[in-house]
Order: sequence, then C-alpha cells, then structure tokens
Amino acid sequence: MAAERQGRTEYVLGEDDRLTDLARETARRKGIRLVEKKGAEETAPPVPKAPVRTSAPAASAAPAASVAILPKASCDLLIKNGILVLPEAGRLRANVCVKEGKIVSLTSQTPSAGQEIDAGGLYVLPGIIDPHTHLGLFAPLEEELVSETRSAILGGVTTIGTFFNQKGSYLPLTDFLREKVPALSRVDMFPHFTLREEEQLAELPRYCALGMNSFKVYMCGIPGLFPHQEDGFILRTMERLKALDANPVLCVHAENVSIVEYAEKELETCSMETLAQFGQSHPEISEGEAVIRTAYLSEKTGVRTYIVHSSTRESMEALRRMKHGRLYVETTSPYLSLDTSADVGAYGKMLPPFRSPKSRQALWDGIRSGIIDTIGTDNTTISAMEKKVHEGMEAAIAGYPALGTHLASVLDEGFFRQEIPLEKLVPLMTENPAKIFGIYPQKGTLLPGADGDIVLVDMNQSRTAEPERLQSRSDFSIFQGKSLRGWPCATIKGGRIAAWDGRLTDDMAGGRVLAHCMK
Repeated sequence: MAAERQGRTEYVLGEDDRLTDLARETARRKGIRLVEKKGAEETAPPVPKAPVRTSAPAASAAPAASVAILPKASCDLLIKNGILVLPEAGRLRANVCVKEGKIVSLTSQTPSAGQEIDAGGLYVLPGIIDPHTHLGLFAPLEEELVSETRSAILGGVTTIGTFFNQKGSYLPLTDFLREKVPALSRVDMFPHFTLREEEQLAELPRYCALGMNSFKVYMCGIPGLFPHQEDGFILRTMERLKALDANPVLCVHAENVSIVEYAEKELETCSMETLAQFGQSHPEISEGEAVIRTAYLSEKTGVRTYIVHSSTRESMEALRRMKHGRLYVETTSPYLSLDTSADVGAYGKMLPPFRSPKSRQALWDGIRSGIIDTIGTDNTTISAMEKKVHEGMEAAIAGYPALGTHLASVLDEGFFRQEIPLEKLVPLMTENPAKIFGIYPQKGTLLPGADGDIVLVDMNQSRTAEPERLQSRSDFSIFQGKSLRGWPCATIKGGRIAAWDGRLTDDMAGGRVLAHCMK
C-alpha cells in the first residue's frame, strides 16, 4: 500500500476510494489505520449519500413518465455527481442528461431537468446486458417475460439475449416475439435461434433479413431439451452463415458428446450426491477438447463464433493458444462465483456443471488476460419443485435463476475478492456483448445517442440475496442467504426510473425485440 511505502500509520480515504478485501486485510496486518477524509474513526469507505430525486415515486406510484416535466427543462432526467464508468474511456466525473429515452449529453454543467438524481458517491454504469438467458422452458414464455424481466430490472439488467430452440421454422416465433415482448417484457431482447435441421439452414437469409443474426448449435445436447449436432452439420452451418452479408454470429455449446456419454455410462452405478461427483459426468477435458474443435472450425470458415458458458481451466489453456479475432468467449456469473466446494447442493446442478476451484480461478485469470469477452448468466428459470431438488443430486434437473443476482455477484467476487477494476469488469457486461451481437452503440455505453438504460451502483451496499426480493418466478437462488456487495440502487430503463432501492417503481412493459447485425 502507498501508506506503508511512505512510512505512514494511517491512510485517509478519498471519495473515489473503494477497498478490496485484500487491501483491508493488508491494512489490518500492517497496522495501517483507515480513516474517512473528515477523519476521526477507522472505517470502510464512506457510505455515499442516498440519491435524491425530485418527485421520487413510491413503489406503488404512477410511472415516472407521468411526472410533470418542468416547462423550461432542457432534459427529462439528470443524473448528477456520480462516478461514470464509461466502457470506452474508464472512470470520469460528469452529469448524464437523458431526454426522450436517449442519453443526450455528458456534461460538467447542471442543466434543468424534469427529474433529478443526486448520485454522489455512486457509480453510474450503462444498463447491463445479459447475452445468455433461457425463458419459457418450464413455464409459459408469456409468464416468464413478465416475472424474469422484473427480476432483471431489479438486478440492473436492461437487455437480454435469449436462446430459443424448436423444430421447424422460426418465422412464426419472430412474429410472436414482436407481439409479446412489447406487451409483457420490462427489458429489451435480442433472440438467438438454435439450428438443428435443414429447413432452418435454408431459412437463414430470411432470418437475417429480419435482423435476427445470432444462432446456436450444441456439440453436446441435453436429453429431452436440446439435441446435439454432428460436426458435419456444424461445419455446414458455419459455411452457410459465412456467406451471408449480415456477418452473423454462431454460438456454440462446446463439450465433446462422446467423452460425456462414456463418463455417464461409467458412473451409472456410482454415488451422485455432491456437485463434485456430478461434475465427473461431464469431464472438464470434454469442454477443453470441444473448444479446440470450435476454434479450428471457426478459423477455417471465418465465421464469427461465440463459445457460450466457458467453465474450465482446460478451455482457458486451449484458448490461450487458439483464440483469434473472430472467436469470442463467454463465461457466466455463477461459474465465476461458485465451484464444487459451494454448499448449495442440488440447487446448483447445472450443465455444464460447477467446476473445481482451480477452474473457477482460471476463469478469473482468463478475464485478466483478455481471453474472456463477456459475462452472462445462462439463466434457466425453474422452481425447486420443478427442479426436483427434494429428490437429490442424481434426479435433479439442471438450471437456476440468475438474472437478479448477476451484477452483484460479479462485483462482489470480481472487484472485492479478485481485485479486478470496474473499468475491466463493466465492459464485459455492457460494451462487449453489445458489439459482438450488433446492438452497439444503441446499447452498452453511456455515450450520447445511446438508449437511456443506466444503472446506479452503491459499491458499499451489502445485502443478503433473498429469493422473494428478486421477484423471479423461481422460489430459490443459488446465492440465497449469502451477502453480496455492489447491488444496484437504481435502474433506469429508457429514461424511466424503473427500480429504486431494491423495489420496482415503474412496472411498465414496453420491451423491444432488437434487430442485430454486423455489417
């Protein structure tokens, strides 16, 4: 620490200082006293002043859009005194002006506004983008468009990428989404279509013409839900996609199906009670090998390829050698936060499984080195009864809700424990997925012209994850009972204050299906 190098026995915290766990422990061991700028008591970083709004709505109040705009206001919403985390530039101090749902300026001035938030001591981030969600698997899609997007808003997530999987044409689904998302969803969506048969490959030009330009294949499927595709089909898919002008992206679930099937057969008579035992059914090497195959096919065809939910040290080792400019890598907030040592039991059963502590650390090292481009959730909403938690690890179904805890779990582990700067973490949840999936600069930034999707984060706020507060349809969380730091204290969607202090304040639908392509 700087104080130790200078021979000081105390360190005065500035307004922008945020202490990681390691820094706190180092100060304690070295006998260095941490004090606020005003100075009297040993303390954590100063708790920021609570934001203040004109006409601050209660949870049951009318939508923020109904609040009268001052006659001479130059913007609808002003966020002042905050610390902006601008993905393109890092931290800066500026006021954010939003008008008619768009960010119109970043300024040192304080223009008049219909609504005003004093964000002193808070971090101001672009709305979080979760590129990897599943909705409608265990309940009607219409129901989860309501419940899970409410949970997303509470967690600071304002845009989701959602995977769909079905036989036959996706054209009717496109029409269905364009009807239902505006009517039911609280967030915007860019759909991904799973490709599994020739009819869908033949319709690729039509999907792209509609702005649907991200697709998925499973090297190793999930029995009863997602079939796996052979390498020949995957190669043919890549060649078809490469021929399209929209420059689409192919998402790949990378596991070697043969290795998995052999492992499952060998374990048929073995005990299956812990996360580590379940993990043996999907060996870590199966993901590493499939990543090598994916990287090779992607490089040879030239198609933009996106490896979903990377979870193993073997994958990071392979990608260190083979990653190229058209290959993108995602991991998830649960894989970054929990491993086989976690005390979550069958609630944590997932595919791919939670991995060893060494693999979890390898993922964080992959973030540090730039191997990992994005962080999603793989949110799969399911209740404890539907998951069959009561029947134990072997019978339980894979899946868990994660939208409401996404941002807080990443900040709690990534900033405070792994000591990764916000400037490094935030782009993986904002700018990077926006650019990869062709929705930047509409999304993923605070630059003028972007949608007014903004999250205010109190890095000092510690709160216990409680399923009922997260408002998912699910009745559990893999973080339940765990204290997380870095919760959103406000979520602004399209210039409207949609959530405040953990409560919905503007429960309006109005999400959009986003056209996405990379010309």
